[in-house]
Amino acid sequence: MKARKSLASAATKRRKLPAGGKSFSLPESRKFDSLIVTHLPNIRFLTGFTGSSGCVLITPRKRFFFTDFRYREQAANEVKDFEVHITPGAALDGCCRYIIARRLKTGVIGFEGNQISLREHKLLRKLLKGSRFFDASGEVEKQRRIKSRQEITHLRRACAIADAAYKKLARSKVIGKSEKEIAWMLESTMRQAGSGPMPFEIIVASGPRSAMPHGAASGRIIGKGELVVVDLGATVAGYCSDATRTFATGPLKPKQEKIYQVVEAAQQMALEDVAAGMSCAEIDKIARDHIAAAGFGKAFGHSLGHGVGLEAHEGPVLSPKSKEVLESGMTVTIEPGIYLEGIGGVRIEDTVLVNARGAERLTKFPRGLTSLK
Repeated sequence: MKARKSLASAATKRRKLPAGGKSFSLPESRKFDSLIVTHLPNIRFLTGFTGSSGCVLITPRKRFFFTDFRYREQAANEVKDFEVHITPGAALDGCCRYIIARRLKTGVIGFEGNQISLREHKLLRKLLKGSRFFDASGEVEKQRRIKSRQEITHLRRACAIADAAYKKLARSKVIGKSEKEIAWMLESTMRQAGSGPMPFEIIVASGPRSAMPHGAASGRIIGKGELVVVDLGATVAGYCSDATRTFATGPLKPKQEKIYQVVEAAQQMALEDVAAGMSCAEIDKIARDHIAAAGFGKAFGHSLGHGVGLEAHEGPVLSPKSKEVLESGMTVTIEPGIYLEGIGGVRIEDTVLVNARGAERLTKFPRGLTSLK
């Protein structure tokens, strides 16, 4: 199908986004004429809107933003390059009814099939009966992958806040305290340093619970001679950091020390080879092969990393099955891990900026085994 150049020209107006994003353009090869965006991180990227209810419509001639009365003033302040409409009900419902009332020429309508609910999908089909639709999932996310200078500034700050939390943890007493107490201390530290909402629930997993890759903080009391996995992140202007460190609360058993050394070496090997032009699968393989050669291949069950931006987990994914290639300006995590039931687990994770020369670590807290008291 031929490209819809009228929409491309309407959507490529260059501007600085309040959220720190960059200009947005629809691909020349797309198979749709108009686009409805409902995923809030994508809406923030496109418009700068930071509220919890919104919908974007880009037609061949104009760009519209819909929200409800709660965000009337906020939308007026944040959304500058879109025609703003306040709807009496849900934003998507208001968008559809506006298309009908104004008899907008939308052509084939692209929508985010991977982000809308079944109810919302039925609403689209019902209200816009007779329209042709195309699943445009991932179109906006593709353009979010390469970060602008302003986005990178926000990411650097979010990473610095995470580093500061780890520095405070390294000076704090943790033995005898619960995992939840430590998680709250870390969150309050980052909030006081300027972080917005936590991008994900902080993980503090100690002793045998450290073998749980996503072991949310529990009431377990941290003891001596244990591994403690801490995974946290901060947000600045909506942009996330993501970093994991594994600590010790005293002397460890030989196998625990070994898996730490293996994970640390695997991460370093991967970091040394991260660069624009490298495939995500190749980077994953470097770390995975090292862990497997040490005899722990089955204990590393997740991907090596993922993109970080307006979402803590976004594209690209660094996994064995990935077909994607790293590009300059991408920000991704490198996070190998080993998890042994009954023994403990180790994960070391950094957020890095990809460039032609390699990878710049944005999270800088030391990766060596730090002892907590």
